[in-house]
Amino acid sequence: TLRDKIFHVGHAALQLSIVSEIYHLYPTCTSGDFHSMKVTALSNDSLAYIFVKNRFHECMFDINSDATILMQDYIKVSDLLGAEEYSKRGGWIFPGGLDEFRRRIQQHHGSNDILSPMEHPQYVGLAAGRLWGQTKKLPDEASDDLNFSMQCIVGALVLSFGVKDAWDMLRPFFLELLLLSPDEMRASYMGISPLVSNYQKGRR
Repeated sequence: TLRDKIFHVGHAALQLSIVSEIYHLYPTCTSGDFHSMKVTALSNDSLAYIFVKNRFHECMFDINSDATILMQDYIKVSDLLGAEEYSKRGGWIFPGGLDEFRRRIQQHHGSNDILSPMEHPQYVGLAAGRLWGQTKKLPDEASDDLNFSMQCIVGALVLSFGVKDAWDMLRPFFLELLLLSPDEMRASYMGISPLVSNYQKGRR
């Protein structure tokens, strides 16, 4: 179907854009680093979370759809857990807290980004590709349709504007997930997200 084709365009473009962004942010990454960061940024849980957190679902889903309700319930719990952990560390997962978060956001804010630099973390419920409190992937009924729709949006933007302009529009929604280097991500989320344990540094 046309929707499936658009999904495949979005999936491929998002993979390319994220990997390219990682390369430019962290040029000394190993192959294992690339894979780890890509997997955590583009996991089904991450994309479904971003989709609902930014209210994209309101354009594409009935507000009473099962997927939306399930994901919103998971987000409520994970955001509470993540916010509690962030508060212990000064407002962010990494040493330096909120001040360090703002410094990095300003440092990496692009001239083509369509949104102003964030003052506070938006994705407090995400923990390196998993939701806080969840050591396993969310059930398919909570994330699959939302993940699919997120990548369809990406595909539609790519077909309308091209890969570069589409990524300029989408980059602000993903930048927060890329603020930690691969080693910092492992140190911050080891024992919290199994994905950082599963994908180690690897060779250069």
